[in-house]
Amino acid sequence: MRTTLIVILSILVLSPFGSHAQKTSSDRLWTLDDCIGYAQQHNTAIRQRSLQIEQQDNDLTTARFSRLPNLNASVGYNASFGRGTSSDNTYKTETLQTGSFDVSAAMPLFQGFQINRTIKGGKLDLAAAMQDLERAREDVAVQIMTLYLQVLYQKELVAIAERQLQLSTRQTERSRVLFSSGKQPRSAVYESEALQSNDALNLTQARNDLQLALLDLSQALNRESAAGFDIATPDLTPLLTPALAAQTGSAEEVYDRAAENRPHIRAERIRLESSENAVRIARSALYPTLMLRGGFGTGIYSSMDQDFWPQFRKNSSEFVGLSLSIPIFNRRATRGNIRTAKIAVQKQQLALQEAEQNLRKQIEQAWYSAEAAGAKYRSAEAALASAEIAFGYEQEKAEAGRSTLFDFNDAKTRMEKAASELVQAKFELVFRRKILDYYRGESLKL
Repeated sequence: MRTTLIVILSILVLSPFGSHAQKTSSDRLWTLDDCIGYAQQHNTAIRQRSLQIEQQDNDLTTARFSRLPNLNASVGYNASFGRGTSSDNTYKTETLQTGSFDVSAAMPLFQGFQINRTIKGGKLDLAAAMQDLERAREDVAVQIMTLYLQVLYQKELVAIAERQLQLSTRQTERSRVLFSSGKQPRSAVYESEALQSNDALNLTQARNDLQLALLDLSQALNRESAAGFDIATPDLTPLLTPALAAQTGSAEEVYDRAAENRPHIRAERIRLESSENAVRIARSALYPTLMLRGGFGTGIYSSMDQDFWPQFRKNSSEFVGLSLSIPIFNRRATRGNIRTAKIAVQKQQLALQEAEQNLRKQIEQAWYSAEAAGAKYRSAEAALASAEIAFGYEQEKAEAGRSTLFDFNDAKTRMEKAASELVQAKFELVFRRKILDYYRGESLKL
């Protein structure tokens, strides 16, 4: 029964359906750059930010065009019955048809600097929207890098599980040989087979976890299907060297660079400048408004004996002039708007202060986490080295028939645990160091 179970599990492990590694030649391996680039092109949040930039650019264009004069034309027709005013401005009792045509234009000469300040506000809002887009792109890059590292982590766990299965398989074969020679009882063979079955099950579970990690990454990329999807395995050795930690700098140095480079900090600062500009826009309503106006108008009357075009020319009139509007009292609406704009400035100052404080906390946590991850990785390396030496001695004893299966399995389990902990420490260290690179404004590359 146990032998049958081993055979079944071995078939599952070695079959194409039990492994992601057997790919067709047409499948390509996705690098981290490929994944980040694809995700940034297809991410919904980034596309929404891009539309917001288009909206802000359109608002800025509208504000710039407000300097130009406006031009309006109107055409009218009236029919009156009974007593009405004729073309000579006298009252007559008759059916009268009249037509009118007017063209007028107005151009602002002075509006308390409102137009210039509105244009400046539009530029600031556009700049803030561009920073929001950059932040969305970086957030997606961090998310994809996290999922990418998770896939690499699961791949190494699969490799560990495969090595454990190879060791237990050799131990089973050795137990059968020793049983045949009378050096071990049949129970040792059963125990070896049980250990091999357990390792096969662990390998199957590790491969399932790898497939789920690949699925999570594929879905984060917004790909239509995860079929045939796999990633390249980069060399992470340069990211694990102790010398790299010295290049990171102190937490304060990382914060100083991040405070100047982080898009969301720049966006909050731009919004603060925009809110201060909004106060000046509100104050523009306190100034007089000067407008230049001009127009042309004419009328056609059915009571006149002349034809259409002679009436059009004879009844025409033109005008040009200036109008000055002086605000005196508008129920303190302007003062209220100014006060509201000042409150918005104070709220934005607090928003900027909160963003900077959160950034400092995140960087300090990331810096100390990277330091701890480095120490953990070095300890895990030493622990694995010791576990491998201990297992090597135990394996030599097992080959000579001087080791019990319990001792062999215990040494093997300790080595497997040490290897898993080293892999976990390895990817935690890589992730922490790349997060510090992210805060320093460096690209996320492996």
